[in-house]
Amino acid sequence: MMALNIDCLDTSVLRRIIAHACQPTLAHGSNGDSPAPRLREYKRLLPLASVSRAWREHASAHLHSTVILEYRPTLVRTRSDDAQLTKTKSIKVKGVVAAWASRSERPSLATVSSANSGTPRTVALWHSNLPLVARPHGPRVTTLCIQAFDTCPDYTTLLSALLAAGFTKRIWPDITCIEIRDYSEQLKLFTSTAKPADREVSRSSSSNSASSMGLSVSSRTNKASTPLNTALTRLTAELARHAPRVSAITTAPWESSTSSRHLAGHLVGEYLGQLQQCNAALVSPIMPRSLSSGLLASLSFLSIQTSILRTSSGLCGIIPAAQLCTLKLLQAEAFFSWEAFASPTPTDSQPRPAVLEFTNLTVLAIDFEKDHVANDTHRYDALKGGHSSRVSMGVDKRRLLFPKLSTLCIRKVPYTYAEAWSMFLESPIKSLAVAGKYAHIRYMDTRILRDLDVLDMHVYLSEKSFGRFTSYVKGVLSQESTVKSAWIRHSEVFPISMPETLAWCQLEELSITAYVPAVTLLAAVAQLPMLRRLTVQRIARDDCEAPLEPAELSIPDLVHITPTSASSTSMRDLQLHLGGSKLRASTLQAIIYVVLSMPNLRRLAVKQVYWSYICGYIAAHQAKYPNLQKLAHVRHIKMQATPAQLL
Repeated sequence: MMALNIDCLDTSVLRRIIAHACQPTLAHGSNGDSPAPRLREYKRLLPLASVSRAWREHASAHLHSTVILEYRPTLVRTRSDDAQLTKTKSIKVKGVVAAWASRSERPSLATVSSANSGTPRTVALWHSNLPLVARPHGPRVTTLCIQAFDTCPDYTTLLSALLAAGFTKRIWPDITCIEIRDYSEQLKLFTSTAKPADREVSRSSSSNSASSMGLSVSSRTNKASTPLNTALTRLTAELARHAPRVSAITTAPWESSTSSRHLAGHLVGEYLGQLQQCNAALVSPIMPRSLSSGLLASLSFLSIQTSILRTSSGLCGIIPAAQLCTLKLLQAEAFFSWEAFASPTPTDSQPRPAVLEFTNLTVLAIDFEKDHVANDTHRYDALKGGHSSRVSMGVDKRRLLFPKLSTLCIRKVPYTYAEAWSMFLESPIKSLAVAGKYAHIRYMDTRILRDLDVLDMHVYLSEKSFGRFTSYVKGVLSQESTVKSAWIRHSEVFPISMPETLAWCQLEELSITAYVPAVTLLAAVAQLPMLRRLTVQRIARDDCEAPLEPAELSIPDLVHITPTSASSTSMRDLQLHLGGSKLRASTLQAIIYVVLSMPNLRRLAVKQVYWSYICGYIAAHQAKYPNLQKLAHVRHIKMQATPAQLL
C-alpha cells in the first residue's frame, strides 16, 4: 500500500517531499567536522526504495545532485595551550556543532586568519562532500550549495576551495544552480551562550575573517569597501568562466549576512543575462556588466526587495513584465513603484504607456515591510488626487493587467487600497492568500472570491473590532464562490457566527480559527454537501463550560444531546483543536453531538484526554443507546499541534 501511494504521487510533489525530508540533514547534520556524516544520515531515507520505484529514482538523483561547500571557522591551539587543554571541546547550538580542534588536526582546505605565537590560531575550514556524491557514471551534479557558519566568511578563497575539493572540467558545465545558505545567526547564538573566553575567541574569528576580506570590524554591516568589491568581481568572473550554464541563484535564509548578500549581488550581476530564476537577498543595487534591451529576456522567476528595484535606476525597463511567470516582491514599501517592469519609452518627451501588462505572470506575492503606514497617509492622499482615481497598489496610476494570474499572495496589507483591489478582478485567480489588519482587509473587493479554489485569510484584530469582524465573515461566506478549500483565521480566538445561508456549496475543506458553538457548526455543515474535512479551533465557549470531574469518577450521561438526524453525510475528517488543560463537560457533549451527526466520519483528531472520555462514554452507554456504536468505527488521530502546524 505504501508503494502504491508513493508511486501514484505527482512527480513534482514527490520531489518536494524528498527535498523537504532531506533538508534538515543537509543543512545542520549531526557532526560539525565535515558534511560526510550528514550524507550518511541522508541515505537513511533510501530504504523506501525497496517498496517504491519512484522514490528510489528521485531520491537517488536528489542525493547526488547537490555539492556542499561549507565554510566553518575552527580554533587551532598552540603547543602551550595543548599542555593545558588536551581534550576537544564542543558546544552544540541548534544542531550545529562548533568544534575546537586540537593542534594535531591538519585541515585540507584551510585559510589561516591569524597566527600569533602563544595564542590560538583561527583557521577557516572549507569542507566539501564532493567525493561522496560525484560518481563517473552516476547522476549529474547540478547544484552548488555554499554554506557559511560565520558572520564574515572569506569568500575570496571560494574558487580555490572548489578546485581543491575536486571540481573538474567534467563537473563544472553541469552546474545550473548556485545556493547560498547563511547560518551566521547560529554563530551569534553561540557567542551569546559560550563562556567569556570562548566568546572572545569567536569575536577574534569574525574580526580576522573581516580583515581578510577588506572589511573593518566596526563597519561589517555597512557597505563593503572597494577591495572586497574588486575581489568578489574577480571571483564571480572566474566562476562564470568555469560554470557558464548557471541559470538560478538562491539565498537562504532570506535574512542572511551582509557578506552573503554581497556575494549574491555579484553573482546576479555576472549571470544577469542568462538567469531564469533569481531568489536572492541583496544589499546593494544590481550592477549589470552591460545594459541592453534583452538583458533579462530569459528571466521567469524573480524574488527581490522592492528597495533594490527602486535604487537600481539602470534596470528600469530591462525586467520584462511580459516574460515573468513568478514575481515575489519582499520587504515592499507601502507605495512602491512598478516602474522597473515598464518598457522604456524611446524619448523622454513621449508619455508613458497607460497600461502595464504582465502577460505570462501566474504567481504574484507581495510581502509588505510593515502592516501600517500611519506616517505616510498624506502620501496616499496626495497620490490619490481624487476619489476613485487609484488603480494599482503602489505609486503608479497606470493600469496593471494580469491575464494569466492564478496565485495571489499579499501579506501585511499596510493600507486600505480601496480602489486598488479592482486591479485583480479581471485575473483568473484560483488561489488567494491575504494577511493584514482588519481595518485594511475589510476593504478587499469580495468579487475576487467568485472563482477561487483556495482561500487563506489571516486577519489581525483588536478587542474592539471582533464584532465587526464577525459581520464581515458572515458577509464573506454569503458571497457566491466556487472555493473548495478555505482557512479563515485571526490573531485572537473568540466566538463567531455563521450566516443563515452559505453560498460556498462546493467547499470541501474548511478551517476556522474561532469558537464555534456545536449547533451553529452543524447548521453550517448541513449546508455544505461536499464538505469532507473540517478543522475548528474550539466548539464550545469558556463562559458556558464547567470542568469535568476527575477521571476516576462516573462518566456523565450525555444522552440528551444525541441528535435525531444526520447533518452531514460527506464528512470524513474532523480536527478539533481544543485549548486549555481542563476537560469541559460542554466540550465533551459538543464533540459527541457533532460526531454522531456525521455518520460517515472516519477520522477524528482530538486530544487524548477527550478521546479517552469518548471511549469511556461509548462503553458505558452503547448497550442502552445503539447509535453510539457508530463512534466505535471512528479512527482517533493523536493531536497536540496547532492548526498552523497541521495545515
